[in-house]
Amino acid sequence: MYSIRTKLNVSIISTLIVVLSFTAVFLHTRIKNHVVEVYDSALYDKSQALISLTELDEEGLEFDFAEDGVMTEFLGGDSPEYYQLWENGERLLIKSPSLGESDLPYTGTAEKKHRTADILLPDGRNGRLIEINFMPRVEVDEEDMAGLSELPQPKLITLVLARERVSLNKTLFAIRFTIIAVIITVLMVSTLLIWYLIGRGLIPLSSLAQQVSGIDESSLHARVQNEGGQIEEIAPIQYQLNHLLERLQSAFEREKRFSSNVAHELRTPMSELRTLAEVGQMVPDDPKQISAFFTDVGEISRQMENIVTTLLELTRSEAGLLRSDPEDIELSRFCDGVWMQAVNGMDACKQLVRQIPADLIVSTDREKLGMILKNLFINAVSYSPEQAEIQLSTELQNNQVMLSVKNIASDLKPEDLVYMKDRFWRKDKAKGDQNHSGLGLTLVEALARILQLDVHLSLDNNNVFIVTISGFHVVAN
Repeated sequence: MYSIRTKLNVSIISTLIVVLSFTAVFLHTRIKNHVVEVYDSALYDKSQALISLTELDEEGLEFDFAEDGVMTEFLGGDSPEYYQLWENGERLLIKSPSLGESDLPYTGTAEKKHRTADILLPDGRNGRLIEINFMPRVEVDEEDMAGLSELPQPKLITLVLARERVSLNKTLFAIRFTIIAVIITVLMVSTLLIWYLIGRGLIPLSSLAQQVSGIDESSLHARVQNEGGQIEEIAPIQYQLNHLLERLQSAFEREKRFSSNVAHELRTPMSELRTLAEVGQMVPDDPKQISAFFTDVGEISRQMENIVTTLLELTRSEAGLLRSDPEDIELSRFCDGVWMQAVNGMDACKQLVRQIPADLIVSTDREKLGMILKNLFINAVSYSPEQAEIQLSTELQNNQVMLSVKNIASDLKPEDLVYMKDRFWRKDKAKGDQNHSGLGLTLVEALARILQLDVHLSLDNNNVFIVTISGFHVVAN
């Protein structure tokens, strides 16, 4: 088990650390490159200044920057700078006094090109150098040119200029420290804000969990309330929980009614059995009476057996133990056969008016469809007036058959339809037929669900009770 809050915090903070780390590396790289570029640009500008102070005249090369007092940074001191010049990369022309006996490194570059690199200065400090090739400027006066047989020919000169980079390192360190400090500060502040905001955002979820934890089997009437307005993410959970509580409350109420109804339904036949046993003991020598007693005992036993058998079928259905085994059924002939079984032995002069095409064939489970129709026929015969007709018709919709059973039910009211599928429900139990236990439509609904059929109950204005079963698949002839 893990905490959503902790997982969200860890995920967001980890992502933030990665993003900020990449941001810090990117910023440091860009700023460092820019600062080094500026530093190298200053070094390049100074090398150009030295080059501008180098000229070639009739007396040879002159380096004006080497004169005393011109550029004191090359003389020595606390933070000296260094230069060194070669002609054609071979002959040493001049070097700064600050070098002493040391030399600057020379690698050679193309004409009019330059390179920069890090070095270790002669005094042990970290430094930066620039190596550049150039042609010296020729400076000859017109008066001097008359006395020269030929002009001096300039040769390629290499200048290596070096200076400390301690100040550059300090600047880069300050930049690096600033970036790290800002990133850490942003990370710490963001972590606190994320922890607080996620905790605050999960308050409705915590409130929901607290409400749910207070609901038990004795408080199923309670409903989850949304505090502080509708929340888009919480609303579906709240709706489903309330819907679940409604179903649980309804199921608990049905179970309570079921227990009460089972006790009531079985108490009456058991009392009758006890009474018959007591009366039978009082007339042990009367064969006719004893025979009548056993006949009544058999009827009562069959009634109890029907109740138990129906309850077992319902239990197996709810447990998912019943399976559908579809086969092709000629619906008209099949309904006639079930009707004959249903009315066999019943004292009723009622007729089945069938409006089903003779060639209509559907695919479904024969045994379960027979149980459904038998229960509907028995109910229709039992609760319709004398000489009434039971109508059976079909209607084809979207390649599916809708089967309807209709009978007049003068005692029913529209509000009764809500309870008719409940177990042991009867319109008037006190006057009800003892052959009916109120489980017929409950079993019909359960079996129809297994066959993937829909059962709909309705009552029209003429008090005609209609049971509609839809979803039968038609088999093409």
